[in-house]
Amino acid sequence: MKAAFLTKIEIDHETAYKAGLRDSYAWHQRVWDMFPGRDDEARDFLTRLDGIDGGFRLLVVSASEPSRPTWCPEPSWHSKRLPESFLAHSQFRFSLVANPTRKVRSSKNSKNGRRIPITHREDREADGKIQPGLLSWLRRKGDQHGFSFDEKRVRTVPKPRQWFLKKGAAGVHSGTEFVGILTVTDPEKFRDAVACGVGSAKAFGFGMLCLSLAAD
Repeated sequence: MKAAFLTKIEIDHETAYKAGLRDSYAWHQRVWDMFPGRDDEARDFLTRLDGIDGGFRLLVVSASEPSRPTWCPEPSWHSKRLPESFLAHSQFRFSLVANPTRKVRSSKNSKNGRRIPITHREDREADGKIQPGLLSWLRRKGDQHGFSFDEKRVRTVPKPRQWFLKKGAAGVHSGTEFVGILTVTDPEKFRDAVACGVGSAKAFGFGMLCLSLAAD
């Protein structure tokens, strides 16, 4: 998927409550209202939800043009096409709310494992093994997605846990916000990262690279 549109919605708590937007899964479901008639198609958009004074700000990056859903008041709707020249720059200020995790084995004799959140900034040793920290996680993602960053200048900000209900079952996601300046090392991979996201739980509002221009 290629990013083409950036949409911003800002609504107050009352509007969100009336729309049934009570957790991250509900937001995920209602974003599909912006792409009518595509319930059976693959998701080609990323979202990010932030709390603001008196309500919420939802950002959506999508490959196709969205439509304003009925639950969004017209003054709260702002959507524009992203200029192709924007991603031609070599440096950006970035903010990334991600869901960093690592895999641990269920038991000593099991090849299967489960994902647990990474919460410590630096690598650390436990039980004779190195547990990768948040900076190592972001470094791997940068290598994968065509960007690098100055580890000493990147801020890591823990985000509140997100509880949600999906088909009657409770779930939770842990998040960290990374804030800093990145340098593009592979433009093609980087464009794919902007469009497709970084890390897991992208359907629940994680993984969007929010970018602004920095000095080249």
